[in-house]
Amino acid sequence: MTTVDQEVGGAPMGMELSELGQLALEAAQRGRDVITAAQREGGYAVRTKSSHRDLVTDVDTAAERAVTDFLRQHRPHDAILGEEGGQQEGSGNVRWIVDPIDGTANFAHGRADFAVAVAAEVDGVPAASSIIRPVTGMWIACDETGTIVSGQGTPSVSATDELSAALVSVSVSISEERRPLTLSTLIRLIPEVQDFRRTGSTSCDLFDIATGALDAYVGIGTKPWDIAAGWAAVQAAGGRCLEFPVADGQTAYVLGTPGVAERAAALVEEHAAVFTATQNHARQREAGRPVVAAKAATSRSTTAAGGHREAPPTIAPGARPQTGFEAPRKGPRR
Repeated sequence: MTTVDQEVGGAPMGMELSELGQLALEAAQRGRDVITAAQREGGYAVRTKSSHRDLVTDVDTAAERAVTDFLRQHRPHDAILGEEGGQQEGSGNVRWIVDPIDGTANFAHGRADFAVAVAAEVDGVPAASSIIRPVTGMWIACDETGTIVSGQGTPSVSATDELSAALVSVSVSISEERRPLTLSTLIRLIPEVQDFRRTGSTSCDLFDIATGALDAYVGIGTKPWDIAAGWAAVQAAGGRCLEFPVADGQTAYVLGTPGVAERAAALVEEHAAVFTATQNHARQREAGRPVVAAKAATSRSTTAAGGHREAPPTIAPGARPQTGFEAPRKGPRR
C-alpha cells in the first residue's frame, strides 16, 4: 500500500490506496494537467470521428498520451486500451482502460461535465480506477481492496431503494442504430422514476452515483473506456453493477444503488424485448413477409431467488473471458 500524499484539485489527501489505485489516480492527474493547460491557452482543434456527433480534439489525444506514457513508465508490461489510441498488448493480467476526456462534446462547447477516467482491470475485471473532473476539481479513486477515497470524504452510494424516488441518468447513444432504443428506453423510464438527468458523460454520471448525487445510470452500447472506471468506483462505493444483452446484440449497463439498479434493469430488459419485437415486425411488414410472433430471448443470469447477479463485462479484442466477479472487463459485466 502507498499513501496518497499529493493534492488533487486542491484537496489534501492522506488515505491509502494500493499500487494500482495510486497509479490510476496519478495517471488521471497527468491527463487533467494537459486539459487545464489547454483550457488556459485555448485554440485547440475539434474534429469528428464516426459521425457529426462523435467529436475528438487534439486535447483528447494529448491527454491520453500523457496518461499512457505515465502508465508505460511505471507498468511497462501491462496492456492498455485507450479511446483514441486503441489496444496496446501486454504480457500480464492487468489492462488499463483510458478515456482522456469522457464528455468531449461538453468540453468542446465549454461545458463543465467532462472527466478524465482511468481504470485498471485485473484478470478482465475493473478493479482500481480514478475519475477527475477538471473544471470542479472533484475526484474519486478506488482500488482492488474496495478502498475508495475522494476530496470530499469517503464516497458512498445513496440510500435510495425505490425506483419511484430515484434520480436516474440515461445515456443517449450517438449511434444512429442505437439511438432509437436509448431514446425509447428514456421515455419508458420517465414515468417510473422521480426524474432523470442527461449529462453527456458516463464517467460524470457514475461519479455522481458513487458519491450519492444520482441513484442509477442506464446505458446501451456504452464503450468500455466510458464505463470501466465508474464501474469500479460504483462497486467500491456500495453500488450494484449489471450488464446484460438486449436488442440486436447490444449490451445494456445499469449501475446504481442495489434496489434501484435491480428494478431499473428489469424494466430496461423488458422494454428492450418489446422494442425489438416491434421493430422486427415492422421490418417484416416492410419486406412483405408474414409477421411471425417470437418470444424474445434473454440471457440475463439470475439467482435462485429470481434476482440478477453481476456478470463480467464484454470482452475486448485480445482479452480473455473471465467468470465470477462483481465488476467488468472490456466494459463491465453483471
